[in-house]
Amino acid sequence: MEMGFDEKFALLRSIAEECICEDELRVLLKKKPNPICYVWFEPTSMMGIEQGIMKTIYVNKMVRAGCTVKILIADWFLQRNPRFTCNLNKIQAIIRYNIMMWKAVGMHHDKVEIIWFSDELNHHAVDYWPLAMDVSRKYTMKRMASYCKYVEPYGPGILPAAQIIYPCMLVSAVLCHKLQADIWLFSMDLRDIVMLTRDYCEDTNRGNIPTIFLHSVLPNLLENPEFQNRRNPGRTIFMLDDEDDIEEKISCAFCPSRVVACNPCLEYIKSVVLPWFGKFEVVQKEGNGSNKTYSSMKELIADYESGDLDSFDVKLALGKAINGILELVSEFFRSNEEAQAQIVPHRLQDEIGADIQKIQLQNEEMSGH
Repeated sequence: MEMGFDEKFALLRSIAEECICEDELRVLLKKKPNPICYVWFEPTSMMGIEQGIMKTIYVNKMVRAGCTVKILIADWFLQRNPRFTCNLNKIQAIIRYNIMMWKAVGMHHDKVEIIWFSDELNHHAVDYWPLAMDVSRKYTMKRMASYCKYVEPYGPGILPAAQIIYPCMLVSAVLCHKLQADIWLFSMDLRDIVMLTRDYCEDTNRGNIPTIFLHSVLPNLLENPEFQNRRNPGRTIFMLDDEDDIEEKISCAFCPSRVVACNPCLEYIKSVVLPWFGKFEVVQKEGNGSNKTYSSMKELIADYESGDLDSFDVKLALGKAINGILELVSEFFRSNEEAQAQIVPHRLQDEIGADIQKIQLQNEEMSGH
């Protein structure tokens, strides 16, 4: 049964932590009941549950709302990362692994079109590159550098030139009219660049701007919210983590009693568990069999702040819920030889590590001169 306007709007709006801008979405849905939605995805050799589970939840909601969903695989952008350079074999192996993960966790992949950004660049170069160049002319190097983040294996104060072109190219991708995008979905950590898109449109009096969704980003599980050591596996949960890995990570996670602000465990419940199961089940006071089921964060937060819900119980329930989801992934790969073949092999991980060490040595040699 086709959704009514209000139901469709509510479902799509639930995807975004922020919608830029909400009024445009209302106008769009009244004019075009089945909009074209692009999902921005940058391949990763270690897929976390944000890119696996959360992306699946969002895409499936778009499909249910009747949208034409296209996942734009930003393969071309991966070449700016020194871990992969221009080795297309590595990049393609990683992308196949990412796609198989979505299948494993239940994405409606048969109703989703996978688009390779490198192909789009080839097809629409005459429209894309002049737009990217115009964006680069409008703004200073200092402003572009402000959008760039630390990238392994480069250290603080070292900014590869490849990073500078990234904001220009992303803005051009969003605005390239040949893609015919009505809605874009990005993660909140790209908000600054998305707002650059808005600024550029205002500065150039450009109309027909796509609606942009920004979905939430899972916080670091460890105590320090500013912790940036990406090599520490305890900072997040990965799609291939086994039950022991998950239990250990959540056991070590920051989850102070009665404190809701900056509590990563509660954010995992809000962004992963509740959207997936529609509820969060807690067995209180281990061993006594007392259960409590929450269907909203408001109710859970009230109990947590009052002390009626214990931090230890929350961690146990969170670990059980995450394991329940990822068991689907484990079973899929155990029973599917094709899927097993797509797991990024240890050899490839070793090659990536060797590339990182090589660049680190080069940086040390340069800093010594």
